[in-house]
Amino acid sequence: MIQMNNSGLMTIDKFNKLTGHETLHPLICMVDLSKANLTEDIRMMCNFYGLLYYNDSEQEKASEKEWLRLVYPGETVEIPSNRHRHTGYYSGVLFHPDLLCDTSLENRIETYPKRCCCKGALSEHERRIITDNLREIGEELHHAIDRHSATIIASHIELLLNYCVRFCSQ
Repeated sequence: MIQMNNSGLMTIDKFNKLTGHETLHPLICMVDLSKANLTEDIRMMCNFYGLLYYNDSEQEKASEKEWLRLVYPGETVEIPSNRHRHTGYYSGVLFHPDLLCDTSLENRIETYPKRCCCKGALSEHERRIITDNLREIGEELHHAIDRHSATIIASHIELLLNYCVRFCSQ
Protein backbone atom coordinates (compact mmCIF):
# COMPACT_ATOMS: atom_id res chain seq x y z
CA MET A 1 0.00 0.00 0.00
CA ILE A 2 1.26 3.44 -0.93
CA GLN A 3 0.60 5.60 2.10
CA MET A 4 1.01 9.37 2.13
CA ASN A 5 1.48 10.96 5.54
CA ASN A 6 1.25 14.64 6.56
CA SER A 7 4.66 15.44 5.09
CA GLY A 8 3.68 13.84 1.79
CA LEU A 9 0.22 15.21 1.10
CA MET A 10 -1.33 14.01 -2.11
CA THR A 11 -1.40 16.78 -4.69
CA ILE A 12 -3.19 16.96 -8.03
CA ASP A 13 0.09 16.32 -9.86
CA LYS A 14 1.03 13.34 -7.62
CA PHE A 15 -2.43 11.87 -8.10
CA ASN A 16 -2.14 12.21 -11.88
CA LYS A 17 1.30 10.60 -11.90
CA LEU A 18 0.16 7.66 -9.74
CA THR A 19 -2.94 7.04 -11.88
CA GLY A 20 -1.27 7.64 -15.25
CA HIS A 21 -3.18 10.81 -16.17
CA GLU A 22 -1.78 13.91 -17.83
CA THR A 23 -1.89 17.10 -15.75
CA LEU A 24 -3.91 19.52 -17.89
CA HIS A 25 -4.25 22.13 -15.15
CA PRO A 26 -2.17 22.32 -11.93
CA LEU A 27 -5.22 22.97 -9.70
CA ILE A 28 -7.79 20.47 -11.01
CA CYS A 29 -8.01 17.01 -12.52
CA MET A 30 -10.63 14.57 -13.62
CA VAL A 31 -10.80 11.16 -11.98
CA ASP A 32 -11.29 8.15 -14.21
CA LEU A 33 -9.90 5.06 -12.55
CA SER A 34 -11.08 2.78 -15.33
CA LYS A 35 -7.86 3.72 -17.14
CA ALA A 36 -5.58 3.66 -14.09
CA ASN A 37 -3.20 0.76 -13.73
CA LEU A 38 -2.56 0.82 -9.99
CA THR A 39 -0.50 -2.08 -8.68
CA GLU A 40 -0.86 -0.98 -5.03
CA ASP A 41 -3.68 0.49 -2.97
CA ILE A 42 -3.24 4.18 -2.19
CA ARG A 43 -4.14 5.75 1.14
CA MET A 44 -3.69 9.49 1.04
CA MET A 45 -4.37 12.67 2.92
CA CYS A 46 -5.36 15.27 0.33
CA ASN A 47 -4.57 18.95 -0.06
CA PHE A 48 -7.57 19.29 -2.34
CA TYR A 49 -11.34 18.91 -2.52
CA GLY A 50 -12.92 16.09 -4.45
CA LEU A 51 -16.30 15.00 -5.65
CA LEU A 52 -16.10 11.28 -6.33
CA TYR A 53 -18.69 9.09 -8.02
CA TYR A 54 -18.73 5.30 -8.13
CA ASN A 55 -21.18 3.13 -10.05
CA ASP A 56 -21.06 -0.64 -10.32
CA SER A 57 -24.01 -2.23 -12.07
CA GLU A 58 -22.70 -5.70 -11.22
CA GLN A 59 -22.86 -5.30 -7.43
CA GLU A 60 -25.62 -7.32 -5.80
CA LYS A 61 -26.19 -5.13 -2.73
CA ALA A 62 -27.74 -1.75 -3.54
CA SER A 63 -25.67 -0.05 -0.81
CA GLU A 64 -22.42 -1.04 -2.56
CA LYS A 65 -23.66 -0.39 -6.08
CA GLU A 66 -23.28 3.36 -6.18
CA TRP A 67 -22.04 6.29 -4.12
CA LEU A 68 -21.33 9.99 -4.39
CA ARG A 69 -18.88 11.54 -1.95
CA LEU A 70 -17.56 15.01 -1.19
CA VAL A 71 -13.96 15.08 0.09
CA TYR A 72 -12.40 18.04 1.92
CA PRO A 73 -8.69 18.95 2.19
CA GLY A 74 -7.11 17.06 5.07
CA GLU A 75 -9.33 13.99 4.68
CA THR A 76 -7.83 10.60 4.00
CA VAL A 77 -8.98 8.85 0.84
CA GLU A 78 -8.29 5.30 -0.25
CA ILE A 79 -7.95 4.31 -3.89
CA PRO A 80 -8.01 0.57 -4.53
CA SER A 81 -5.46 -1.12 -6.76
CA ASN A 82 -6.61 -3.02 -9.83
CA ARG A 83 -6.80 -6.31 -7.92
CA HIS A 84 -8.95 -4.78 -5.14
CA ARG A 85 -11.10 -2.62 -7.36
CA HIS A 86 -14.53 -3.78 -8.41
CA THR A 87 -15.42 -3.54 -12.07
CA GLY A 88 -17.39 -0.36 -11.43
CA TYR A 89 -16.86 3.09 -12.80
CA TYR A 90 -14.88 5.46 -10.57
CA SER A 91 -14.99 9.07 -11.71
CA GLY A 92 -15.08 12.58 -10.37
CA VAL A 93 -13.14 15.77 -10.04
CA LEU A 94 -10.34 16.82 -7.68
CA PHE A 95 -9.63 20.52 -7.22
CA HIS A 96 -7.26 22.60 -5.12
CA PRO A 97 -8.76 25.40 -2.97
CA ASP A 98 -6.73 27.97 -4.96
CA LEU A 99 -8.89 27.20 -8.02
CA LEU A 100 -11.80 28.82 -6.20
CA CYS A 101 -10.07 32.18 -5.58
CA ASP A 102 -12.21 35.11 -6.73
CA THR A 103 -15.15 32.86 -7.65
CA SER A 104 -18.58 32.69 -6.04
CA LEU A 105 -17.76 29.23 -4.71
CA GLU A 106 -14.75 30.48 -2.72
CA ASN A 107 -16.91 31.75 0.13
CA ARG A 108 -19.61 29.07 -0.20
CA ILE A 109 -17.53 25.87 -0.27
CA GLU A 110 -17.49 25.61 3.52
CA THR A 111 -21.32 25.65 3.60
CA TYR A 112 -21.50 22.24 1.94
CA PRO A 113 -21.79 19.28 4.32
CA LYS A 114 -18.42 17.79 5.18
CA ARG A 115 -19.96 14.35 5.21
CA CYS A 116 -22.01 14.57 2.04
CA CYS A 117 -22.00 10.93 1.10
CA CYS A 118 -24.79 9.27 -0.82
CA LYS A 119 -25.12 5.54 -0.81
CA GLY A 120 -27.70 3.75 -2.83
CA ALA A 121 -29.10 3.82 -6.28
CA LEU A 122 -29.39 7.11 -8.12
CA SER A 123 -31.95 7.45 -10.87
CA GLU A 124 -30.84 7.39 -14.50
CA HIS A 125 -31.61 11.12 -14.65
CA GLU A 126 -29.41 11.80 -11.58
CA ARG A 127 -26.56 9.73 -13.06
CA ARG A 128 -26.81 11.67 -16.30
CA ILE A 129 -26.65 14.99 -14.44
CA ILE A 130 -23.46 13.91 -12.68
CA THR A 131 -21.76 12.52 -15.78
CA ASP A 132 -22.81 15.47 -17.96
CA ASN A 133 -21.37 17.97 -15.47
CA LEU A 134 -18.16 15.98 -15.17
CA ARG A 135 -17.92 15.88 -18.97
CA GLU A 136 -18.36 19.69 -19.13
CA ILE A 137 -15.51 20.18 -16.65
CA GLY A 138 -13.32 17.81 -18.66
CA GLU A 139 -14.06 19.72 -21.86
CA GLU A 140 -13.13 23.00 -20.18
CA LEU A 141 -9.82 21.47 -19.08
CA HIS A 142 -8.99 20.81 -22.74
CA HIS A 143 -9.59 24.48 -23.54
CA ALA A 144 -6.59 26.78 -23.28
CA ILE A 145 -6.33 28.18 -19.75
CA ASP A 146 -7.44 31.82 -19.73
CA ARG A 147 -8.81 34.34 -17.24
CA HIS A 148 -12.27 32.77 -17.49
CA SER A 149 -11.24 29.14 -16.91
CA ALA A 150 -11.41 29.09 -13.10
CA THR A 151 -14.80 30.84 -13.02
CA ILE A 152 -16.33 28.46 -15.55
CA ILE A 153 -14.91 25.37 -13.85
CA ALA A 154 -15.93 26.61 -10.39
CA SER A 155 -19.48 27.17 -11.68
CA HIS A 156 -19.68 23.55 -12.89
CA ILE A 157 -18.25 22.31 -9.58
CA GLU A 158 -20.77 24.39 -7.64
CA LEU A 159 -23.59 22.92 -9.70
CA LEU A 160 -22.29 19.40 -9.01
CA LEU A 161 -22.07 20.16 -5.30
CA ASN A 162 -25.64 21.47 -5.28
CA TYR A 163 -26.84 18.30 -6.96
CA CYS A 164 -24.80 16.20 -4.50
CA VAL A 165 -26.61 17.90 -1.60
CA ARG A 166 -29.96 17.36 -3.32
CA PHE A 167 -29.31 13.69 -4.08
CA CYS A 168 -27.89 12.97 -0.61
CA SER A 169 -30.68 14.61 1.38
CA GLN A 170 -33.48 12.58 -0.17
